[in-house]
Amino acid sequence: MWIKITVLTVFLVIITVGSFRSTTPLIKNVYRGGEHFEGPHFAKDEGALYWVDISQQKVYRLDVDTGNITRKNIGYGPVSLVIRVKDYPKLVLVTSRTEVYFLSWDAKDEDTSLRLLSAVDIGFPDNRCNDGKVDAKGRLWLGTMGKEEMGTVDKDQGSLYMITENDYINPETKVRPVSISNGIAWTADNKFMFYIDSATRNIDVFNFDLETGTIKNRRVLFSFQANNVTGVPDGMTIDRDGNLWVACYGGGLVIKIDSRAGKLMEQHKIPASQVTSVMWGGYDYSILYVTTANRGLNPVQKAQEPEAGSLFAIYNTGATGFPENQFVFGNADKY
Repeated sequence: MWIKITVLTVFLVIITVGSFRSTTPLIKNVYRGGEHFEGPHFAKDEGALYWVDISQQKVYRLDVDTGNITRKNIGYGPVSLVIRVKDYPKLVLVTSRTEVYFLSWDAKDEDTSLRLLSAVDIGFPDNRCNDGKVDAKGRLWLGTMGKEEMGTVDKDQGSLYMITENDYINPETKVRPVSISNGIAWTADNKFMFYIDSATRNIDVFNFDLETGTIKNRRVLFSFQANNVTGVPDGMTIDRDGNLWVACYGGGLVIKIDSRAGKLMEQHKIPASQVTSVMWGGYDYSILYVTTANRGLNPVQKAQEPEAGSLFAIYNTGATGFPENQFVFGNADKY
Protein backbone atom coordinates (compact mmCIF):
# COMPACT_ATOMS: atom_id res chain seq x y z
CA MET A 1 0.00 0.00 0.00
CA TRP A 2 1.53 3.30 -1.13
CA ILE A 3 0.79 6.42 0.87
CA LYS A 4 1.80 9.86 -0.40
CA ILE A 5 2.54 12.54 2.14
CA THR A 6 3.12 16.26 1.70
CA VAL A 7 6.46 17.67 2.83
CA LEU A 8 6.44 20.60 5.24
CA THR A 9 8.44 23.71 4.47
CA VAL A 10 8.90 25.49 7.80
CA PHE A 11 12.43 26.76 8.55
CA LEU A 12 13.80 27.50 12.02
CA VAL A 13 17.16 28.79 13.15
CA ILE A 14 19.47 26.30 14.89
CA ILE A 15 21.49 27.47 17.86
CA THR A 16 25.13 26.62 17.18
CA VAL A 17 27.90 26.79 19.75
CA GLY A 18 31.41 26.65 18.33
CA SER A 19 33.69 28.36 15.85
CA PHE A 20 32.58 31.29 13.69
CA ARG A 21 30.89 30.45 10.39
CA SER A 22 29.84 32.61 7.46
CA THR A 23 26.37 31.06 7.30
CA THR A 24 23.84 30.22 9.98
CA PRO A 25 22.62 26.62 10.15
CA LEU A 26 18.90 26.26 9.48
CA ILE A 27 16.55 23.46 10.36
CA LYS A 28 13.65 22.37 8.19
CA ASN A 29 10.83 20.15 9.39
CA VAL A 30 10.55 17.68 6.52
CA TYR A 31 7.79 15.46 7.91
CA ARG A 32 6.02 15.29 11.24
CA GLY A 33 3.61 12.82 12.79
CA GLY A 34 5.90 9.94 13.69
CA GLU A 35 6.24 8.16 16.98
CA HIS A 36 9.79 6.79 16.97
CA PHE A 37 11.59 7.84 13.79
CA GLU A 38 15.07 6.32 13.35
CA GLY A 39 17.73 5.13 10.93
CA PRO A 40 17.90 7.69 8.06
CA HIS A 41 19.70 6.29 5.00
CA PHE A 42 20.32 8.27 1.80
CA ALA A 43 20.58 6.54 -1.60
CA LYS A 44 22.01 9.04 -4.10
CA ASP A 45 21.39 6.83 -7.13
CA GLU A 46 17.68 6.92 -6.32
CA GLY A 47 17.58 10.49 -5.02
CA ALA A 48 15.85 9.03 -2.00
CA LEU A 49 16.03 9.12 1.78
CA TYR A 50 14.77 6.10 3.69
CA TRP A 51 13.98 5.96 7.40
CA VAL A 52 11.82 3.96 9.83
CA ASP A 53 9.31 4.38 12.60
CA ILE A 54 10.33 1.67 15.07
CA SER A 55 7.21 1.38 17.20
CA GLN A 56 4.75 2.05 14.36
CA GLN A 57 6.49 -0.63 12.26
CA LYS A 58 6.78 1.54 9.16
CA VAL A 59 9.45 2.26 6.56
CA TYR A 60 9.42 5.64 4.78
CA ARG A 61 10.94 6.85 1.52
CA LEU A 62 11.38 10.52 0.54
CA ASP A 63 11.92 11.37 -3.13
CA VAL A 64 14.13 14.44 -2.78
CA ASP A 65 13.35 15.71 -6.30
CA THR A 66 9.56 15.71 -5.96
CA GLY A 67 9.17 15.89 -2.18
CA ASN A 68 6.81 12.91 -2.26
CA ILE A 69 6.96 10.55 0.70
CA THR A 70 5.70 6.97 0.53
CA ARG A 71 5.68 4.31 3.21
CA LYS A 72 5.40 0.60 3.83
CA ASN A 73 3.59 -0.90 6.79
CA ILE A 74 5.54 -3.95 7.96
CA GLY A 75 3.48 -5.29 10.88
CA TYR A 76 5.87 -8.03 12.03
CA GLY A 77 7.23 -6.15 15.03
CA PRO A 78 9.56 -3.20 15.77
CA VAL A 79 11.34 -2.04 12.58
CA SER A 80 14.68 -0.40 13.35
CA LEU A 81 16.81 -0.46 10.21
CA VAL A 82 16.56 0.25 6.48
CA ILE A 83 19.60 0.10 4.17
CA ARG A 84 19.86 -0.08 0.38
CA VAL A 85 21.24 -3.18 -1.32
CA LYS A 86 24.08 -2.23 -3.68
CA ASP A 87 23.32 -2.42 -7.43
CA TYR A 88 19.61 -3.04 -6.82
CA PRO A 89 17.66 0.25 -6.72
CA LYS A 90 14.63 0.20 -4.44
CA LEU A 91 15.71 -3.11 -2.89
CA VAL A 92 16.40 -2.59 0.81
CA LEU A 93 17.30 -4.49 3.92
CA VAL A 94 14.93 -4.02 6.83
CA THR A 95 14.96 -5.45 10.32
CA SER A 96 11.90 -6.53 12.25
CA ARG A 97 12.29 -7.91 15.76
CA THR A 98 15.58 -9.87 15.51
CA GLU A 99 15.28 -10.78 11.83
CA VAL A 100 16.80 -9.24 8.70
CA TYR A 101 14.73 -9.17 5.49
CA PHE A 102 15.00 -8.08 1.88
CA LEU A 103 12.16 -5.80 0.80
CA SER A 104 11.47 -4.64 -2.75
CA TRP A 105 10.01 -1.15 -2.55
CA ASP A 106 8.04 -1.58 -5.76
CA ALA A 107 6.39 -4.82 -4.65
CA LYS A 108 2.61 -4.50 -4.41
CA ASP A 109 2.30 -6.57 -1.27
CA GLU A 110 3.85 -5.59 2.03
CA ASP A 111 4.51 -8.23 4.70
CA THR A 112 4.36 -10.96 2.05
CA SER A 113 7.11 -9.17 0.09
CA LEU A 114 9.63 -9.65 2.90
CA ARG A 115 12.27 -12.31 2.26
CA LEU A 116 14.06 -13.55 5.37
CA LEU A 117 17.84 -13.27 5.14
CA SER A 118 19.12 -13.74 8.67
CA ALA A 119 18.19 -13.94 12.34
CA VAL A 120 20.24 -12.95 15.37
CA ASP A 121 19.99 -13.24 19.16
CA ILE A 122 18.47 -16.72 18.93
CA GLY A 123 17.26 -17.70 22.39
CA PHE A 124 16.54 -14.10 23.40
CA PRO A 125 12.89 -13.69 22.38
CA ASP A 126 12.51 -10.28 24.06
CA ASN A 127 15.47 -8.71 22.27
CA ARG A 128 15.22 -6.68 19.09
CA CYS A 129 17.54 -5.27 16.45
CA ASN A 130 18.49 -1.64 16.79
CA ASP A 131 20.99 0.43 14.79
CA GLY A 132 23.32 -0.79 12.06
CA LYS A 133 25.64 0.40 9.29
CA VAL A 134 27.45 -1.08 6.29
CA ASP A 135 31.23 -0.87 6.04
CA ALA A 136 33.31 -0.13 2.92
CA LYS A 137 33.36 -3.85 2.02
CA GLY A 138 29.57 -3.99 1.96
CA ARG A 139 29.21 -5.93 5.22
CA LEU A 140 26.35 -5.13 7.59
CA TRP A 141 27.23 -4.34 11.19
CA LEU A 142 23.99 -4.88 13.10
CA GLY A 143 23.41 -4.36 16.79
CA THR A 144 20.69 -5.54 19.16
CA MET A 145 19.30 -4.54 22.53
CA GLY A 146 17.59 -6.24 25.46
CA LYS A 147 13.96 -6.16 26.52
CA GLU A 148 12.55 -2.65 26.76
CA GLU A 149 9.81 -1.93 29.26
CA MET A 150 8.62 1.43 30.60
CA GLY A 151 11.70 3.16 29.23
CA THR A 152 14.12 0.70 30.84
CA VAL A 153 16.22 -1.78 28.88
CA ASP A 154 17.59 -5.04 30.31
CA LYS A 155 21.34 -4.56 30.63
CA ASP A 156 23.97 -6.58 28.73
CA GLN A 157 21.52 -8.70 26.73
CA GLY A 158 22.44 -7.52 23.22
CA SER A 159 25.30 -7.96 20.77
CA LEU A 160 26.92 -6.42 17.70
CA TYR A 161 27.11 -8.70 14.65
CA MET A 162 28.75 -8.60 11.23
CA ILE A 163 26.58 -10.03 8.44
CA THR A 164 28.05 -10.76 5.00
CA GLU A 165 26.81 -12.33 1.77
CA ASN A 166 28.87 -15.41 2.65
CA ASP A 167 28.01 -15.61 6.34
CA TYR A 168 24.40 -14.55 6.81
CA ILE A 169 23.16 -17.82 8.28
CA ASN A 170 25.58 -17.63 11.21
CA PRO A 171 26.63 -13.98 11.56
CA GLU A 172 29.87 -13.31 13.39
CA THR A 173 29.55 -11.78 16.85
CA LYS A 174 31.81 -8.74 17.15
CA VAL A 175 30.90 -7.20 20.52
CA ARG A 176 29.16 -8.87 23.44
CA PRO A 177 27.62 -7.98 25.84
CA VAL A 178 25.86 -4.82 24.72
CA SER A 179 22.91 -3.08 26.35
CA ILE A 180 21.66 -0.76 23.56
CA SER A 181 23.74 -1.12 20.40
CA ASN A 182 23.59 2.17 18.51
CA GLY A 183 25.63 4.49 16.25
CA ILE A 184 28.53 3.27 14.11
CA ALA A 185 30.94 5.22 11.88
CA TRP A 186 34.31 4.70 10.21
CA THR A 187 37.14 7.07 9.33
CA ALA A 188 37.74 7.74 5.64
CA ASP A 189 40.90 5.62 5.70
CA ASN A 190 39.01 2.76 7.44
CA LYS A 191 41.61 2.53 10.20
CA PHE A 192 39.17 3.32 13.02
CA MET A 193 35.58 2.42 13.85
CA PHE A 194 33.46 4.44 16.28
CA TYR A 195 30.73 2.72 18.25
CA ILE A 196 27.99 3.61 20.73
CA ASP A 197 26.42 1.45 23.41
CA SER A 198 23.93 4.06 24.63
CA ALA A 199 23.75 2.76 28.18
CA THR A 200 27.43 3.62 28.73
CA ARG A 201 26.88 7.27 27.65
CA ASN A 202 30.20 6.98 25.82
CA ILE A 203 31.43 7.03 22.24
CA ASP A 204 34.10 4.36 21.88
CA VAL A 205 36.71 3.82 19.18
CA PHE A 206 38.28 0.60 17.89
CA ASN A 207 41.24 -0.03 15.63
CA PHE A 208 39.68 -1.43 12.45
CA ASP A 209 41.01 -3.77 9.75
CA LEU A 210 38.91 -3.34 6.62
CA GLU A 211 40.09 -6.52 4.88
CA THR A 212 39.27 -8.87 7.76
CA GLY A 213 36.59 -6.86 9.54
CA THR A 214 38.58 -7.19 12.76
CA ILE A 215 38.16 -4.68 15.59
CA LYS A 216 40.44 -4.37 18.61
CA ASN A 217 41.78 -2.02 21.27
CA ARG A 218 38.45 -0.56 22.36
CA ARG A 219 38.71 2.70 24.31
CA VAL A 220 36.53 5.69 25.22
CA LEU A 221 36.80 8.63 22.81
CA PHE A 222 34.13 10.88 24.32
CA SER A 223 32.14 10.70 27.56
CA PHE A 224 28.78 12.45 27.85
CA GLN A 225 29.18 12.59 31.62
CA ALA A 226 32.68 14.08 31.57
CA ASN A 227 31.62 16.70 29.01
CA ASN A 228 28.32 17.55 30.74
CA VAL A 229 26.24 16.61 27.69
CA THR A 230 22.59 15.90 28.49
CA GLY A 231 20.95 12.65 27.45
CA VAL A 232 22.56 9.57 25.91
CA PRO A 233 24.34 9.09 22.57
CA ASP A 234 22.15 7.48 19.91
CA GLY A 235 22.71 7.49 16.13
CA MET A 236 25.95 8.85 14.68
CA THR A 237 27.63 9.79 11.41
CA ILE A 238 30.96 11.28 10.29
CA ASP A 239 31.80 14.18 7.97
CA ARG A 240 34.58 14.69 5.42
CA ASP A 241 36.70 16.49 8.00
CA GLY A 242 36.63 13.44 10.25
CA ASN A 243 34.25 14.96 12.79
CA LEU A 244 31.46 12.93 14.38
CA TRP A 245 27.86 14.13 14.50
CA VAL A 246 25.89 12.47 17.28
CA ALA A 247 22.19 12.44 18.18
CA CYS A 248 21.56 13.10 21.88
CA TYR A 249 18.47 11.16 22.95
CA GLY A 250 16.88 12.96 25.88
CA GLY A 251 19.13 15.96 25.32
CA GLY A 252 17.44 17.68 22.37
CA LEU A 253 20.79 18.13 20.64
CA VAL A 254 22.99 17.08 17.78
CA ILE A 255 26.61 17.48 18.79
CA LYS A 256 29.77 17.66 16.69
CA ILE A 257 32.90 15.98 18.07
CA ASP A 258 36.52 16.04 16.90
CA SER A 259 37.14 12.32 16.36
CA ARG A 260 40.90 12.67 16.83
CA ALA A 261 40.98 14.69 20.04
CA GLY A 262 37.60 13.63 21.44
CA LYS A 263 36.63 17.27 21.97
CA LEU A 264 33.17 18.82 21.77
CA MET A 265 33.09 21.30 18.88
CA GLU A 266 29.44 22.33 18.39
CA GLN A 267 25.96 21.81 19.80
CA HIS A 268 22.87 22.17 17.60
CA LYS A 269 19.55 22.55 19.41
CA ILE A 270 16.68 20.49 17.96
CA PRO A 271 13.02 21.26 18.81
CA ALA A 272 12.53 17.74 20.18
CA SER A 273 14.20 16.22 23.23
CA GLN A 274 14.40 12.67 21.88
CA VAL A 275 16.85 13.01 19.00
CA THR A 276 17.43 9.51 17.63
CA SER A 277 19.76 9.56 14.62
CA VAL A 278 21.59 11.62 11.99
CA MET A 279 22.77 10.99 8.42
CA TRP A 280 24.16 13.08 5.56
CA GLY A 281 22.07 13.36 2.41
CA GLY A 282 21.33 15.47 -0.63
CA TYR A 283 23.24 15.06 -3.89
CA ASP A 284 26.27 16.84 -2.43
CA TYR A 285 25.83 15.31 1.05
CA SER A 286 25.54 18.74 2.66
CA ILE A 287 22.14 18.15 4.31
CA LEU A 288 22.16 16.56 7.76
CA TYR A 289 18.94 14.60 8.21
CA VAL A 290 17.83 14.19 11.82
CA THR A 291 15.18 11.81 13.17
CA THR A 292 13.31 12.33 16.45
CA ALA A 293 10.71 10.58 18.61
CA ASN A 294 7.83 11.46 20.90
CA ARG A 295 7.38 7.96 22.28
CA GLY A 296 7.22 7.97 26.07
CA LEU A 297 6.50 11.68 26.38
CA ASN A 298 3.57 12.56 28.64
CA PRO A 299 0.79 14.89 27.44
CA VAL A 300 2.46 17.96 28.96
CA GLN A 301 5.78 17.15 27.29
CA LYS A 302 4.06 16.56 23.95
CA ALA A 303 2.39 19.94 24.21
CA GLN A 304 5.77 21.51 24.91
CA GLU A 305 7.37 19.65 21.98
CA PRO A 306 4.81 19.72 19.16
CA GLU A 307 7.50 18.82 16.60
CA ALA A 308 8.75 15.75 18.46
CA GLY A 309 8.44 12.72 16.22
CA SER A 310 9.56 14.63 13.11
CA LEU A 311 12.17 14.18 10.42
CA PHE A 312 14.31 17.32 10.19
CA ALA A 313 16.94 18.52 7.74
CA ILE A 314 19.77 20.83 8.80
CA TYR A 315 21.26 23.10 6.13
CA ASN A 316 24.38 25.29 6.16
CA THR A 317 26.35 23.36 8.77
CA GLY A 318 29.55 24.07 6.87
CA ALA A 319 30.21 20.32 6.67
CA THR A 320 29.52 17.55 4.18
CA GLY A 321 29.39 13.80 4.53
CA PHE A 322 30.27 10.73 2.50
CA PRO A 323 28.05 8.51 0.35
CA GLU A 324 26.60 5.88 2.63
CA ASN A 325 27.78 2.32 2.06
CA GLN A 326 25.23 -0.19 0.75
CA PHE A 327 24.90 -3.88 1.55
CA VAL A 328 26.63 -6.17 -0.95
CA PHE A 329 24.78 -9.37 -1.82
CA GLY A 330 25.11 -11.01 -5.24
CA ASN A 331 21.84 -11.86 -7.02
CA ALA A 332 19.87 -10.30 -4.16
CA ASP A 333 16.88 -9.80 -6.45
CA LYS A 334 16.65 -13.56 -6.93
CA TYR A 335 17.26 -14.57 -3.33
